[in-house]
Amino acid sequence: MVWISLIIFSLNIFAKELPRFLTKHSTDSIRFITLDGRYAYIQKRPGVLGLVSSFRSVDFISDNAQSDFTIKDSRFKQRLSIEIIPNSQKELNLIKNHQILVIDWGKTQTKEIGLGRNSKLHLEDEWISYYDAITKIISIQNIITQKLFQIKLSPKISPYFLPEVEMITEDTIIYTDVNEKGYMALVQYNLITQKSNILYKSSQNGTRFELCQNKGYVAIGEFPYDDIARSSKILQIKVSGSTNLAGFNTVYSSTDSDLGNMICLETSIYFIKTMSHLKRINSKKTEVVKLDLKTTQIQTMTDLETATQLLSMDSRILIPFRGDFYVLEGPANLTDDNLKSPLKDEELPLDI
Repeated sequence: MVWISLIIFSLNIFAKELPRFLTKHSTDSIRFITLDGRYAYIQKRPGVLGLVSSFRSVDFISDNAQSDFTIKDSRFKQRLSIEIIPNSQKELNLIKNHQILVIDWGKTQTKEIGLGRNSKLHLEDEWISYYDAITKIISIQNIITQKLFQIKLSPKISPYFLPEVEMITEDTIIYTDVNEKGYMALVQYNLITQKSNILYKSSQNGTRFELCQNKGYVAIGEFPYDDIARSSKILQIKVSGSTNLAGFNTVYSSTDSDLGNMICLETSIYFIKTMSHLKRINSKKTEVVKLDLKTTQIQTMTDLETATQLLSMDSRILIPFRGDFYVLEGPANLTDDNLKSPLKDEELPLDI
């Protein structure tokens, strides 16, 4: 029997049948598609990335390195970040840096940013952060002015560690760090004064921090690594454009080793929860749940038994499962052949 420690919330079992994500493109080729399906960034073949929109298609990145591409958006929907991963099928290197580019939403004109991993857009998509896994440096860069700040992490950090970063204001960021004993910390850092202070430390080693942000708050999830038996927790810090981040409250706590993979919405958080765990054979039953931030109630959203990942793509929340994608939030069927209203000249999607 699995015992779950709850802090001011109840577990509401409500698993629903989810629709499959349907588009005119192969899901294997989609790197990003907008909520209405108007703009689709498609990997045509290894090394070639294209944009398909309004029955027009253009290839705007092409190389000879058989590259794969990762595209990320943010809730601000102004720009997209692209990571180019060379020789992804031939070279498995956890500290290999990727070329990072940005493009305007629905466009193809690229702008080079730098080399690193784990890129993330911030503050109306005017800033981007990324991590150099070789030099152990977090870079925070203004996309418009090119202003660059860098934070050097400890050289003793594991090569498997990727810090998480959230930008609170143009002067203030928070990021995750870990010491040589495996204890995580959440650090607040002022880019102007270069002063830092620790907001929160983990009480147990062998766990990792996840960060996600939405209107008015930042969530800090503490989840164990897969083969380590530790408890799980989600904290919430209220933010309102100020740098006063003191004080947070626990909105979820469990003795189970949850997978995490948080996605923050305005009033709720999706994550993957461990429903049962056979520790003798390390077998877990995992489902996607929705945490209501107002009531702290948990609602079970799937009946898959082995949910492992959540994806957010232009406010659509997807679950990859056995070769398909299922939709938790947003429209699921983008196969409509009806022509959309004509775009104005300034809204034409292709920079050609």
